[in-house]
Amino acid sequence: MRESLLRFKFNGATGNASVYAEYLAKCISAELSGRYDLISWVPLSKKRYKERGYDQAMLLAMATALELDDVAVSTLEKTVHVKKQSTMGSPEKRRANISGAYSAPDRELIQGKRILLIDDIVTSGSTLSECARTLRAAGAAEVLCATVARSRD
Repeated sequence: MRESLLRFKFNGATGNASVYAEYLAKCISAELSGRYDLISWVPLSKKRYKERGYDQAMLLAMATALELDDVAVSTLEKTVHVKKQSTMGSPEKRRANISGAYSAPDRELIQGKRILLIDDIVTSGSTLSECARTLRAAGAAEVLCATVARSRD
């Protein structure tokens, strides 16, 4: 699974999104059905998007939404390009690295909504926590998170 996710995330194996989405949609249906109003994702910075050529979390969220007969919408922007979280080491360093990196430009879209935030891998939880904090500060009622995998790191 690790190798497959790394190919998806860093090496252009974008077709894997549909396979992961099928699995993720089943889990979401079983565990989170009726608990969210919007599906969204953890976005890449513009620089990282340009380097990679795609946003793996966006592809995953869109494919998962299709499996759920729903749509995924952009709720966040990564306004600060930070060092890769995978290079940060400790959870404290990861939290500090990602702090303040996101904004929620369309507050009206998320006001009072329960948002299901999708990402590929969770390691320390710092990125998802920062995204959830940003969305709640912008008016989201609740933020739920779903990922394909959790790292053992």
